[in-house]
Amino acid sequence: MSNQQPRVLSLLSAATEIVCRLGCAHLLVGRSHGCDDPSIVTTLPIATAPKVDPNATSSELDAQVRVQSATGGAIYQINNTLVVECKPTVIITQEQCRICAVTPQDLNTCDLTSLPKLVQLVTIMPISLGDVLGDVITIAKALGVEDRGIRLVRHIQQQLCSIESVSLDILGTNSCPKVAHVEWIAPLMGSGYWIYHCVKFASGEMVHGTEGGHSQTLEKIDLLSIADYIILAPCGFNIERTNEELNSIDLLKSEEWKNLPAVKNGNVAIADGNKYFNRSSVASIIGSTEMVAEIIFPELRGMYGHHGTRWVRLEELATFCNRLGAENARKDVTLATAVVANDDKQDGGDKTSYQTAIISDSMTVQHVSKQIAALQLGDYVGAFSMNSPANQKRLISAEKFKAIVSGWASFKLLTLSDTTCSYYEGEMKGNLTTVKVDATVATGNDDEVTSFVFDLRKSEDNKQWETDGVRIEC
Repeated sequence: MSNQQPRVLSLLSAATEIVCRLGCAHLLVGRSHGCDDPSIVTTLPIATAPKVDPNATSSELDAQVRVQSATGGAIYQINNTLVVECKPTVIITQEQCRICAVTPQDLNTCDLTSLPKLVQLVTIMPISLGDVLGDVITIAKALGVEDRGIRLVRHIQQQLCSIESVSLDILGTNSCPKVAHVEWIAPLMGSGYWIYHCVKFASGEMVHGTEGGHSQTLEKIDLLSIADYIILAPCGFNIERTNEELNSIDLLKSEEWKNLPAVKNGNVAIADGNKYFNRSSVASIIGSTEMVAEIIFPELRGMYGHHGTRWVRLEELATFCNRLGAENARKDVTLATAVVANDDKQDGGDKTSYQTAIISDSMTVQHVSKQIAALQLGDYVGAFSMNSPANQKRLISAEKFKAIVSGWASFKLLTLSDTTCSYYEGEMKGNLTTVKVDATVATGNDDEVTSFVFDLRKSEDNKQWETDGVRIEC
């Protein structure tokens, strides 16, 4: 290692844990809001904030994520001032999922040129087990401890092979139990990724998930009927949060669920999907594999110390969550602040030029003002119907639309009766145009302004305008 030690800003929870497993925790100077393991890293300054509330319900989160995926834009707000103050020489991001953590594209909002020297951007993309092991080496090289990375990879492989040996001995000549890992509850989703290998090393056979494959939406509950064992471990949810979610929906009460073979046989487990299963860290890879083995082989239950701590049987869930010292079901996280309009950007520059239309009878402004009026009256069905067919498909339903608008701090401004809106027409290009809305809310002695851009297109019959998307203007 050179005399100048790296200063590491990790924007991915799994990477933060890997840095620590490489004996380099002392090199960390900042973290993302999701980095919480090992405990020592929680003392580091937080450089990111989510724009989507992680404490929203599963269905609300799903709706917001689907819209964000379709419309683009950064999912996370990066504290540029803090990043500059941390003076990182290594920044770790990921490209596996733009919803789950900060990506290199998200860093475009951060002024890295203001840092004192060239920053090494380390981007990992964990999809399969091979990728995760490769990421360990990549991070180790960036920190100047490649030899430790090689040994850590060897340790992971040895641990997995040890679990496989024990589980195969119990399996004998029997066929591998079919295992479904449910990565999301509303809607139900299977998994894949590296979790496929965790199931395989535990001598199970994954269903509704493939090696390195992306999560699959399960349209019907009875699709889980092929599973001998069901593991509910939603992404980012601890056991207590999953319990809260299950109590708020009718999944466990439905006859379809009750008729599943795994349910009838008592083979449903609830596991920690926050620090395990859905996190590509060393502890998660090894721990998740051990958990699968404990779950599908009663002979191994508790052997690795996870039963009753990081997973429980469905029948044990209520007792576990009501215990003294139970974890909080909700995350203590600060959401991204609303974007405040910059008056210097309203008159053109490299953005769309807008013409003042605060009082206007133009059809575009009328359309947007009517849609906002519907939102302020609580008429989400009416507001939803004013979207284009393509946008309605992205939003799924009026109910999902309501969840998005009311659950997102910035967009909720458009639903408040005391919000004052000013409208600006954009340049028309064929059947496409925009309308900018400055939403003003009185906050003490100041007025806070958030600018929204409504993308509009003409309907198929060319008779009316439709909202094709809404975004916040920075």
